[in-house]
Amino acid sequence: MRDWKTQRIREAEAALDEAVAEAERVAARADEMNDELPAAELSEEQTERIEQLVRRGEAPQEIAELQRRIDEGELSWREVTSGRAVSDEGVRRAFEAGVPAMRRVREMLDEGHETGEIIANDPNRAPEQDDEEPPDSFLRGGNW
Repeated sequence: MRDWKTQRIREAEAALDEAVAEAERVAARADEMNDELPAAELSEEQTERIEQLVRRGEAPQEIAELQRRIDEGELSWREVTSGRAVSDEGVRRAFEAGVPAMRRVREMLDEGHETGEIIANDPNRAPEQDDEEPPDSFLRGGNW
């Protein structure tokens, strides 16, 4: 039987094989990098602080809606903070609202500002906040 594949088809197959191999290498490296990241789960105390801010009306509507769904048992903060609920439209909407503030922080880092300086000068940062804890000012109105 005569080989029906033209040179062009063989070249396309080779290019596809290389693209798949590269995608597999990138995915493997992403998995390695993800494994190197520290766990970023909220403690029970941090979760309670978030819930208190929401219940006092100090969080954006999207976060308040997320809390309502958590209260109804539809989601849990653990699912949200671990990333397991990232495909949920409401979760994405709640966190997308904070993207402009995150972009500004990135710009400040690119300009050479130190992380501590950025956190210390956050106008929404609670004055009593301990620097050992992650900032919770992303829940306050000014960053949304």
